[in-house]
Amino acid sequence: MLELGTEELPPGVIEPAAQELLRRICAQFEEHGLKTGAAELFYTPRRLTVRIKDVPEEKPGGVVELQGPPKKAGFDPEGKPTKTAIGFARAQGKGVEDLYVKQTPKGEYLFVKKEVPPVPVKAILEGCLGELIRTLPFPKTMRWNETGMRFSRPVRWILCLLGEEVVKFEFNGLVSGNTTLGHRNFSSKPIVVVRPEDYETVLWEHRVMVNPVQRQAAVERGCAELAQAQGGTVVSDPELVKETVNITEFPEPILCRFNPDYLTLPKEVLITALKMHQRCFSVQEQSGRLLPYFIAVANTPGCDQEWVRFWYERAIESRLRDARFFVESDLKVGLEPLVEEEKRVVWIEGLGSYYEKTQRLRELCRFLCQTIGGIDEKQLDRAALLSKADLLTAVVREKEFTSLQGVMGGVYAKILGEPEAVAQAIGEQYLPRSLEDRLPESAMGGVLSIADKIDNIVATFLAGTIPTGSEDPFGVRRQATGVLLIILKNRWPVGIPELVAKGLVLLGRDDKAVQEMVLGLFRERLSAILAEEGIRYDVANAVLATVWHTPIEAQLRARALIEFRNRPEFEKLIIGQKRVANILRGQDVSGLPDPALFQEEAERVLWQEAQAVEPKLKERLEGADYLGALELLLSLRRSIDRLFDDVLVMCEDERLRMNRLRLLSYVRSLFSQVADLSAIVLEG
Repeated sequence: MLELGTEELPPGVIEPAAQELLRRICAQFEEHGLKTGAAELFYTPRRLTVRIKDVPEEKPGGVVELQGPPKKAGFDPEGKPTKTAIGFARAQGKGVEDLYVKQTPKGEYLFVKKEVPPVPVKAILEGCLGELIRTLPFPKTMRWNETGMRFSRPVRWILCLLGEEVVKFEFNGLVSGNTTLGHRNFSSKPIVVVRPEDYETVLWEHRVMVNPVQRQAAVERGCAELAQAQGGTVVSDPELVKETVNITEFPEPILCRFNPDYLTLPKEVLITALKMHQRCFSVQEQSGRLLPYFIAVANTPGCDQEWVRFWYERAIESRLRDARFFVESDLKVGLEPLVEEEKRVVWIEGLGSYYEKTQRLRELCRFLCQTIGGIDEKQLDRAALLSKADLLTAVVREKEFTSLQGVMGGVYAKILGEPEAVAQAIGEQYLPRSLEDRLPESAMGGVLSIADKIDNIVATFLAGTIPTGSEDPFGVRRQATGVLLIILKNRWPVGIPELVAKGLVLLGRDDKAVQEMVLGLFRERLSAILAEEGIRYDVANAVLATVWHTPIEAQLRARALIEFRNRPEFEKLIIGQKRVANILRGQDVSGLPDPALFQEEAERVLWQEAQAVEPKLKERLEGADYLGALELLLSLRRSIDRLFDDVLVMCEDERLRMNRLRLLSYVRSLFSQVADLSAIVLEG
């Protein structure tokens, strides 16, 4: 068992750091060929702990085979050992005569067999744990003493046991031992842990719930019981529950109350004020109406709950009073007057103001309405006009309520008498904010969200802030995924290239390089979405090679291809298409074949059947009957096979050869209207 004791860690880094610590320790055991039992993970704001069962006492000895340099580097052309071979043998305590040559996938290499003694696992751990901890990654790190060592927060103690033995190693001036510390407000003296199995019990006695699952259950159960006693339920907030678990070692939920007069505030404002400022849970009736209660979760076991309650209620009173002032001020002004004010607020340097962005959103919404149809264009235009006004309201402008952008616009629009559809669209314009977030429920909200995200993505690329492997400061990958998910959810026939081109035109830039980069981003995100649906990578590649530009078509074609894959004739059809692709690769083929040049019956039959299939194929594609389209193409399989059996495509006569290549190119063009079947991978 290894426990790192620290000053309070930021809640967002605790679980990832604990997971990485566990992964690294398990990797060390695996590297040394050591089999262990189940691994357990514990963490609190002040500790990261890994416990692994059934760890062996030693790494067994035996004969190992060690690979050395390539044979050509170890022996000269006359077969005499070089300095390289002599050095390798000497390093292993062997003579040159002990070396032998073995064939490997990379060629012939020198090997030597060596007897290695057993190694105590304790010695292995003592040799690696210090460096393993030293290199744990964190988003931000700090130095706290003269050693210059960096970690997320100062490390104060290290507990490390193998059975009942202490695994001793040094880290930043600390030496590991068999002691830990309990809750900061309950116990300040070191506590001895005799065996790893005692860990949870010992810490529980000193007011630490070290198991995060146990803490989460305590938070959820305690809050639910307090809310139920007032005839209500806790407003669901998994994010707040997780944060509470990561900032407490011994959570104690406490019921508090606020002035019922504040219930006149919008629900979203109340919930946000309670959550963002004091990390408190809201309480609501079954109908969803808020009650004048909230639940604070203290991290002070045995505290005076009345005193804690008093200070929480006092702090919340101040926040809600401010919130009410902001809301009342905003409603006096309204939303529409703020649209003109947007002219004075820069959106992105060099790309205009928020007012100009608003006008682009209106144009993008009109463009999408014409593509989709069935949407009230007048109401959608009103939603787009008011969509960014709430950024200038007092509530959103204040740092404490920035998370309510969009949401407050929808709330204010409803209060100020805008149509319900307009208010809902404004409130949904930023959805989904994350990969786990919900999608807009209304069609108008979906269109406004797409318009906003397209404008953001195109502008971000134009500004030169292009996402790299691990860097995506403006979340364009997430936004591109959001656009695609909204389109797929609503089954809208929206083409991505047309949408991106419109975005570029509205920004006054016809930049082909940027357009290609943005399209590449969307293609990559669509591939990821198909993979998450369980669609095989080769099926996705086959579809994305041809018709990915309209996402709903790509998705439906991929699903049809997955279903079609189960047909007994599928494999032969794919083999035929691979042969066609291989023959055409590198060939400059254009135009249709000349039937007068056909010399073999197989050529004539394939040409006639392919021509007969073409209009039927077009009809089925227009009706989105992709399975039917594949069945039509399957009808050509025997004629394609016969062509390869009876006809030498790459004959010496250039005219005949080119005519046959044109025939194959024509047949392939029919298949490409559905997917590039040559991209399908066959087993074996």
